[in-house]
Amino acid sequence: MSDLEHSTPVELSRTPNSVEGKRVLGVVPGKPAAGERKVIDPDDSVMVWPHLLVRHAVAAMVTLLTVMVIAVFFDAPLREVANPQNTPNPEKAPWYFAALQELLSMFHPLVAGILIPGAIVIGLVALPYIDNSRFIKPRHRKVAVTAFTSFMVIWIVLTLIGFMFRGPNWGWVWPWQEWHGEL
Repeated sequence: MSDLEHSTPVELSRTPNSVEGKRVLGVVPGKPAAGERKVIDPDDSVMVWPHLLVRHAVAAMVTLLTVMVIAVFFDAPLREVANPQNTPNPEKAPWYFAALQELLSMFHPLVAGILIPGAIVIGLVALPYIDNSRFIKPRHRKVAVTAFTSFMVIWIVLTLIGFMFRGPNWGWVWPWQEWHGEL
């Protein structure tokens, strides 16, 4: 057995090790802290080019072809060119901004446009620091899962309300009421 195997951690930290003639401070004998040390066999490895990148290129081309075929056979629901003299009632934002537009209808623009979205972004950025559990599985991350799920549910509900339940003059319209508008 070598002297390193009989040394204590304190002695190991004082004794500089050398690997291939170079002094290395981070060589620790034994098994890694998590799992087994993996030695990659060249026969088991696959090169990124051409194997992975060709598959990605084929997937991109298939997606592009599918979108192009759908675009040829189905017309986009476009209206006439925007007329600044005639604004439709209600003027709705695209679906991805419908929740923000719904917030703007409920609160002052400073609150709905800056403070609430800013608080959401700062909260989501701070979430890993608030719930700093060393576990990865969701059942051990109650705070992170609860916060993110409640944010998503609230945002989806606001999007559905702003997109589907708002009619003329941004009034509430039930789905079974007829108001001759567009979604």
